[in-house]
Amino acid sequence: MTRRLRVDDQPAPLAVAGDQPRFSWVGPADEGRIRVWPAANPEHPVWESAVVGDPATGIAYAGAPLEPGTRYRWRVEAGTSTGAAEFRTAPADFPSVGRWIGAPAGAEVAEPVLRRAIRIDRPVAEAVWHVCGLGLQRPAIDGRPANDHRLSPPFAAFDRTVWYVSSDVTGLLDVGEHELEITLGNGFFALPTPNVWNWHQPPWLGPLCAVAELELIFVDGSREVIGTDDRWTVSRGGTTLNCYYAGESFDAMPPAGDPLPAAAAEPPAGRLRPQAHPPVRVTWTGAPSWTRVGDSWVADFGRTTAGWVRLHTDQAAGQEVMITYAETPDDDGLLRPRTGHVEGDRFQVDSYRGNGELDQQWEPRYSYKGFRYVQLDGLSHLPDAGTLIACEAHNDVDRVGAFECGEPLFGRFADAMARTITNNLHHLPTDTPKYEKNGWTGDAQLGAPTMLGFFDLRTLLGKWLDDLRDSMTAEGALPVIAPTAGWGYHQLAPSPEWTTVYPYLLRELYRHYGDTGLLVDHWPSMIKYLDWELGKLVDGLPISALGDYLAPGTHGVGPDDSVLTASAFLIRALRAAVEIGELIGRRDEVVRLGHAADDVHERLLARCLAPERDAIVVGDHYSQTANATALVLGLIPDDAAPAVAARLAADVTERGNHHNVGCIGAQTLLKALTWHGHGELALAVARQRTHPSWGYWFDQGADTMWEMWDDEVRSRDHYFHGTVVQWLIEDVAGLTCGDHGWRTFRVRPWLLGDLDHASHAIDTVRGRVAVRWSRAGDQLRLDVTVPTGATAAVSVPGVELTAPAGVERNADGEQVIGTGTWTFTATLG
Repeated sequence: MTRRLRVDDQPAPLAVAGDQPRFSWVGPADEGRIRVWPAANPEHPVWESAVVGDPATGIAYAGAPLEPGTRYRWRVEAGTSTGAAEFRTAPADFPSVGRWIGAPAGAEVAEPVLRRAIRIDRPVAEAVWHVCGLGLQRPAIDGRPANDHRLSPPFAAFDRTVWYVSSDVTGLLDVGEHELEITLGNGFFALPTPNVWNWHQPPWLGPLCAVAELELIFVDGSREVIGTDDRWTVSRGGTTLNCYYAGESFDAMPPAGDPLPAAAAEPPAGRLRPQAHPPVRVTWTGAPSWTRVGDSWVADFGRTTAGWVRLHTDQAAGQEVMITYAETPDDDGLLRPRTGHVEGDRFQVDSYRGNGELDQQWEPRYSYKGFRYVQLDGLSHLPDAGTLIACEAHNDVDRVGAFECGEPLFGRFADAMARTITNNLHHLPTDTPKYEKNGWTGDAQLGAPTMLGFFDLRTLLGKWLDDLRDSMTAEGALPVIAPTAGWGYHQLAPSPEWTTVYPYLLRELYRHYGDTGLLVDHWPSMIKYLDWELGKLVDGLPISALGDYLAPGTHGVGPDDSVLTASAFLIRALRAAVEIGELIGRRDEVVRLGHAADDVHERLLARCLAPERDAIVVGDHYSQTANATALVLGLIPDDAAPAVAARLAADVTERGNHHNVGCIGAQTLLKALTWHGHGELALAVARQRTHPSWGYWFDQGADTMWEMWDDEVRSRDHYFHGTVVQWLIEDVAGLTCGDHGWRTFRVRPWLLGDLDHASHAIDTVRGRVAVRWSRAGDQLRLDVTVPTGATAAVSVPGVELTAPAGVERNADGEQVIGTGTWTFTATLG
């Protein structure tokens, strides 16, 4: 069966840009054919060809030029398997007739509502509405939403890139009168509240504005484009305040006022591009339990989430209800969310002023919050089961991976990590949905392997790579957050452990999705960045302002000299760039970058490897993170690795089987112990329930990953300490992605302690990859599923597997298998 048909990694996209879109699908290995034709003219294909290349990672279009603004259909035939889908090309030059418009100068309009009446005089065959409303938009026709997107269009550095959104609105337009409407909010385009990251003073700041074009194709074959222009009006909506940090205020009794003519607006400087990643949608709703605390009502939704609440009320006319969001209540049961990063006394608070009618319904449009609890103050009636409904919202990415294990605590870790990740996907990978909402580069670098093990993130992380490039200075410097309003080039910077995410993530996306075009596109800017890093070396080594952030008891930067972590991540980034250069034929740079990596490595060992060759020294204390990271990234000489690992294990043991690591060590400690003969100790650390540990969080009621190890934790929805789950996937279940879009992968589970089974399965670009092992008594069974076009290298450390007939071994002694489901067995000693 041929399935998962994609064009530029999107299912049935409405605005495919470029003249060589990539077609990909999952299907049999039989020689196939591809056919592409205009939807309106099926008898005249624009491309018919035998499939040449790898359909899992994408076949570039090679037919006649595609017409802009045209719907196409395509079909794949491979043996007896077929699949068909469609796509639509982007407009040739958006906007072509539409003009940027907004409220007239001097008009005080917190929520501009742009409208125009139109008449459709003949039947419509197809209608697509392209809209860009800045900062945030809610397009509607006759009051009905044009799509189910929220927090749209995507956030970006608007002076570099501006995204527009295309919606199929054919079903909303019949013959007769209609009203087009675009309602606008601030987002990060015009955030009003002063904050430490300067989002209130970005280089792109300007009045809210929009541009749109409605493409109409009629049944008779004629076409018309209706754009934003001077025939539109602007009115005041009911939202009186909207801010990502402060929240929103809505007045259901807004003062009356006549519409004003919309005025021409200054276009943003960024290049307009069609959105290509999944939109933010509401993905879960839930009702709370209620507790009365004094005069307040506190709702508990039973899960830590990101989004907002939908209010259903009979609120009295003119009376305001305050809606306060928090992840935890204070000791007295009330909610008092607070932050030192945003000015003012309002944070994560919405308000609604009622109109006295029955069944009033309202929900925020222009902000999201991190919360589990919501407090109502000023409600004019008793709450009931339907008064508040939580709306969880994030980029609607596909869940593709699932981990399962015989240790229930580990299953809780995996579920919590997956939800923490999605709670932080709002057009970029953020750090926390409550406090910052920033695209911290270090968080994404640490979390990327686990993210990719659970979700299809090709287009979303591809968009964020563009954000990184847009944030780069002319000299090649990257900020520690991206996008940025200018903060993060000097504050908490330089920090190579954060910004080297750029080459690292490019390499990881190629491993999972196999798109060389992405590598070619980013190669020049990646090289510029790495040259900037090399130009900042001091005595041949990098320096860092952050390092292993938030180790126990530190509440910030720890005591380690960060030269080890900074150098280790820079070396990894340089070697990732070497591999990228080899993949795309940039051999002129490969040798230079390889020598640079080797030089940093040599200088690092000369400075940090103890004379006894049993430890990495980064201060007058022992650092678990420095030693674990050096072991995992292959920086310790082979002859010294056993002694370094033994001393690391001794430190962990002396601490009562506890770690003493921050965000970097959380990713490397368990791997270092497991790989170097101390797997039982790694298991004990992972199972630990006393402070500091992951289990301690869950015994305190955690359902998502926390920012800090200590009780005085700030964010309870922060994934960068949750990378224990990467160890669960790659070392307990034993599944690690190889290269070229899962063309290769490794199965290597470690049998630890009394764990009796574990599994991980993931739907890759080639199809289902799965590993499951179980043991009963002295019998081990290992099942591996390999999709079409892939091979797996299989081993179990310390165990001699019995393999099916005909399986061969590679140079490392691993058993190599191809397409199919394979079963290995062993008798354990």
